[in-house]
Amino acid sequence: MFHRVKARLRLMLSGYQQYSPDENSLSSVVSLLLVLAMLISAFFSIVNFMHGHRWLALTQIVLAFLFVPLLIRSYRRCCPERVRKAFIGLAFVSFSVLVMDGGIGQTGIYWALLFPFLAFLLMGVRLGWRWVALFTLFNGVLLALHGEGIVPDPGYSSDIMHFMPVMFFCFTIIACAFQLQQEHWQTELQQTNRELKVSQDELLDTRDHLEQKVQERTSQIRKINDQLSREVDEKIEALQKKELAEMKYEHAQKMESMGTLVGGIAHDFNNMLAGISGHLYLIQRQIDADDVQKRLDKIGDLTMYAADMIRQLMTFARKDEVRMSDFDLRAFINEAYKLARVSVPAHIRCELILVDGCMMIHGNCTQIQQVVMNLMNNARDALSGVDEPFMQISLTRSEGGDAFAKNFPDAAEGAYAILTVQDNGCGIPQDKLNRIYEPFYTTKEPGKGTGLGLSMVYGAIKSHGGFIDVASYPGKGTRFSVYFPLVLRSGADGSAIERQVEEGMGETILLVDDDQTVLEVHEHLLDTLGYTVLTASNGQQAVDMYAEHMDHIDLVLTDIVMPVLGGKGAADCIRQLNPKAKILFFSGYARDHDASPEMEHDWHLVMNKPMPIDELSRVIRRQLQADVSGV
Repeated sequence: MFHRVKARLRLMLSGYQQYSPDENSLSSVVSLLLVLAMLISAFFSIVNFMHGHRWLALTQIVLAFLFVPLLIRSYRRCCPERVRKAFIGLAFVSFSVLVMDGGIGQTGIYWALLFPFLAFLLMGVRLGWRWVALFTLFNGVLLALHGEGIVPDPGYSSDIMHFMPVMFFCFTIIACAFQLQQEHWQTELQQTNRELKVSQDELLDTRDHLEQKVQERTSQIRKINDQLSREVDEKIEALQKKELAEMKYEHAQKMESMGTLVGGIAHDFNNMLAGISGHLYLIQRQIDADDVQKRLDKIGDLTMYAADMIRQLMTFARKDEVRMSDFDLRAFINEAYKLARVSVPAHIRCELILVDGCMMIHGNCTQIQQVVMNLMNNARDALSGVDEPFMQISLTRSEGGDAFAKNFPDAAEGAYAILTVQDNGCGIPQDKLNRIYEPFYTTKEPGKGTGLGLSMVYGAIKSHGGFIDVASYPGKGTRFSVYFPLVLRSGADGSAIERQVEEGMGETILLVDDDQTVLEVHEHLLDTLGYTVLTASNGQQAVDMYAEHMDHIDLVLTDIVMPVLGGKGAADCIRQLNPKAKILFFSGYARDHDASPEMEHDWHLVMNKPMPIDELSRVIRRQLQADVSGV
């Protein structure tokens, strides 16, 4: 028993000895974290400056700029370990400054609870403990100096100082357990891959030996039996099928690893984004300056775009449903080019050509953004070593015709928008053009490409009912042409109405969520919209509160995955108390989460986190005005 406990403690403190991180997946996560860190630092530098915390605001804007070179190096997969160390170092400084200053309403110390998650995710269990210990020691000394009056006092209450160490310890244990589970899965996956590699080598040796024996016997015997010949052919075909099956299985393992990593953090990020978007709306309600309103609108758009990126990662890794809408492709390409242009070095001359007029398509903005970024990044890589590098992005209109129908016989009649990305780089050899859309196939040097970019582009274009054409000349350049079918209807009508926020009329809403930050911001948000709000932190509390205030509660808004009693179980109990109860669910998980099967019949009542405030207000109003007799 003692040895078992000792082994458990050693595992918790040191992690798995054979664990090595999947750099490709981890680099993608680091890039996403860097983007969020840069946006959050820039945003709160403005907010803190406006509230008088100028020293804190100056530190945060400096950190936001320091995140930029790390993001570029992470995106290029350059020295990933150094990037992670630099990232955790900047996070150390950022959270320490927040703890020292206190921030708005002395909430800075709560941000320190995120540091253990970053430390274990970026550095692993063994090094993560060292960073957490160093962070705890450093900030403990600072708080002790505050108590002695040596440095300025941030003004924390005694309750915060008593409970904060316990909260930090609990969050550290949770973060460590999460990382241990990730290391366990990664270690098992690597062991399976090694065993598959050994089996593959043995099969190759067996096949080579068998082929050699067949050739020897063929040279000795001129005439063989027809049946024996067919049996040999069947054995060779079986070996080839088995080899192909193993390759497909290995690819599936890679995709499963990516899906596991993305799904593990998507819920937490969606909760954070929901809190950010709620706070943004509350700030906008209190500020009348037009220039500040425009900046806050831009930050809100970026927040929802980050949420779309997380949903797109889930779509790619786990085949979630892709949401389509009508929008002007010309206006979108103009903005998408600005974002993608950041990853192109300044010495590369870029040119954007857009035709006049609206070009409406039915599609998914996030997928088309990835199409633009992947094509421009491929052009950027192809221009390496070119004396006068040049890249041109153009958007034109085509009415089809005989030539178009000949090149794309499956294309429907009608007008098409043509997005073209052209460069004067190294080009693609003709014998490799027919394989460039295959997953994990790349013509780049080892370590410079995953082989997923063009396969994602191809899949995104097909999901839009479009086509892609490539023309390449080695030594002269490459041109990718993407065709999107245009739609006749306009997505601009009624947009102003759709953006309006519908106010409440004093109804009472029972709000249930186990995430305290999300609970607080949604409570303030609903209160601002004109509702009376009751809160509960788990399903059991919600059932008890509903039973006590049944006659006054008009709507229950609850999370799905919670401790003690989940959202679905709480909803069933509430409906037993009141069959006509109106209930809405919201969740940061995707549909393929473990809790989804029990929600099969209620999924039409589920909203995703984060949701735009105007859309959230309309959904609440519709549910309050709906007839629930058939629910």
